[in-house]
Amino acid sequence: MGKEYTFYDYIDENENNTIRNWLNGEAKDVKARFTEIIPHLESLAPPWMTKYTTLMKGEWDGFIELRKTGTVQYRLLGQMRGRNVYLVACGIHKDPYLKTDVTPEKASTRVSQMIDNPAKYRRKHEYN
Repeated sequence: MGKEYTFYDYIDENENNTIRNWLNGEAKDVKARFTEIIPHLESLAPPWMTKYTTLMKGEWDGFIELRKTGTVQYRLLGQMRGRNVYLVACGIHKDPYLKTDVTPEKASTRVSQMIDNPAKYRRKHEYN
């Protein structure tokens, strides 16, 4: 079966891949798990909400989270538009709160940048 979805990473103004940097830094202990989850989701026919994903609510309404749970709960945050998934933020869920340095407004801006200027602001998700 071919890919049903394409995942994209957000590239910031300094040409840094924020998703890859997080997975290779703060989340390096769980990078392998996300490397399993994303290809699995890419190949699923729509719609997909699985044990690895959640539709977010409240101020994050319209976004999804990909999660790796355990002692520390890691999250990749993105938005689906058609068959594209734009990964725009990362964080850790502790206690009742999501800890990320990206606001929902900033995440929405990032999605718009990725759609409006794909050559500058997005790359296919990188597994390295």
